[in-house]
Amino acid sequence: MRAEQRAEALSAADGSALEELADEILATGVAVEVTAGPESVSAPVRVPVPGAGDTTVVLGHVALTRCAVTLSGVRGDGIRPGHDLVGAVAAAVCDAECERRGPHAGRVLELCRAAEQARARRDADRAEMVRTTRVDET
Repeated sequence: MRAEQRAEALSAADGSALEELADEILATGVAVEVTAGPESVSAPVRVPVPGAGDTTVVLGHVALTRCAVTLSGVRGDGIRPGHDLVGAVAAAVCDAECERRGPHAGRVLELCRAAEQARARRDADRAEMVRTTRVDET
């Protein structure tokens, strides 16, 4: 799994499972250092303007929480939607565990796959709802 895929999956992973796994990783006694954050930030949601070249318009902003840690000198980054300080730290710890190929890396990847599968199910459910929704024009 590429680092970008892992970051996206960890951002959407179940919060309780993510925090529990991060706690287990930290319980191994690995050296940990928080190098940035956790901090809440705002990111613009941009969409292209049709027919206007590369022009975009900002629809609004989304709140995110980000954090960076090192585990035994290996960097991990975490980002979570909303104001989720603990979740961002947990995601960063899990990311670093994968990057350093630590003993819990396999479990981190399992959590990522579960998050991807949950997202795919939600996307399929939405697509089915759209497909079966009838819009009456008056």
